[in-house]
Amino acid sequence: MGRYTKREHVAGRFWLDKRSNSPAYCICWLEGRQVRRKSTGTDDLDAAIRVLKAHYLSEDSPEVQDVSRVPLADVVQAYYLQHGQHLPAAKWLRYAVAHWVRFFGETISVWNATRPPRIERFIDDLRERGLKPSSINAVLTAGKAALNRSWRRGELTRQIHVPSIKVTRMQPKGRPLSVEECAAWLDASAPHFHTLLFVCLATGSRPEAVKELRWEQVDFEDGLLHLNPEEREQTSKHRPVVKMPPILIAYMRQLPRESDFVVSYRGRPVDRYYTALGEGRKRAGLDERVNLYSARHTVARWMRKERVPIEEISGQLGHRVRGFAITEIYAAYSPDYQQNATSALERLLHAIATRAQSCHTLIGSSTTNVGDRILAD
Repeated sequence: MGRYTKREHVAGRFWLDKRSNSPAYCICWLEGRQVRRKSTGTDDLDAAIRVLKAHYLSEDSPEVQDVSRVPLADVVQAYYLQHGQHLPAAKWLRYAVAHWVRFFGETISVWNATRPPRIERFIDDLRERGLKPSSINAVLTAGKAALNRSWRRGELTRQIHVPSIKVTRMQPKGRPLSVEECAAWLDASAPHFHTLLFVCLATGSRPEAVKELRWEQVDFEDGLLHLNPEEREQTSKHRPVVKMPPILIAYMRQLPRESDFVVSYRGRPVDRYYTALGEGRKRAGLDERVNLYSARHTVARWMRKERVPIEEISGQLGHRVRGFAITEIYAAYSPDYQQNATSALERLLHAIATRAQSCHTLIGSSTTNVGDRILAD
């Protein structure tokens, strides 16, 4: 045990040391009278200290401490490691926590960091880095959540206030498209982006939900798309169960199953689609205000023009309405579930398919007759 008794770098009950036969640092701790160890995977001391701290924050909860003594970095990093990384928004939370640690450093206390003048300078720094007001508020909210969690767990002696900034009401992302523009964009798109765009137009879903859609979420028998996978907890950006229009069913039946994901590229799920979006948009002659949210905006406008009841529009777009969660449970057993919304989307898809060469084979899959109606901007 003598090799582990020198404890120069300590975090809680853990400390760093080296074994004589390895250049890498180890994290050491006592279990009873026996020393356990775990390699940090690095022989760089600074990197090993960071690994030690992350291990401590993920394994141990610090004892209650005065806000003038506990480092802010410990609180926000512990929040991510113990809680945030298991949430659907883990990627964003890691980004937000990194901003807090970058600006305030590793040693400044909670009390000193959250004084109004310092928070104001933090907000100014985020603005200078190009973050929009809504994104700045999200970063502030992440820090607020970390501090509140630590206080509720009895790890801080008092609750800390973190302000937010005023956010003006924003226009919906992506301008709406005409039927002709939808058709031109589909014809100009690469195959994997064609699938992503078509499903967005057929459902009005958020792009992330379609990008992450697996074949196991597609119910051909009942004509349903379960946009929220079973293992994912619902968030404020609700992913509903939607009825598939007949043209969408025909479209999805002809897709090759190259992976577990509906949208895939060379047999792998699509992580980023911005290059394909930009290239297809340029070939179609569309401006830069057009993005995948344009499909969602287009669907919303189309349904309003088709006089779809507002409850069905909200349900289709994933906007929570009273009683809708209960409706979703029994969706597969109700023949008129989202009937008006589904019929309106079938007419939209038929109008697009008659104009898009890449979709001509789908026209025979539906008897809908939409004529020459177009969706104005």
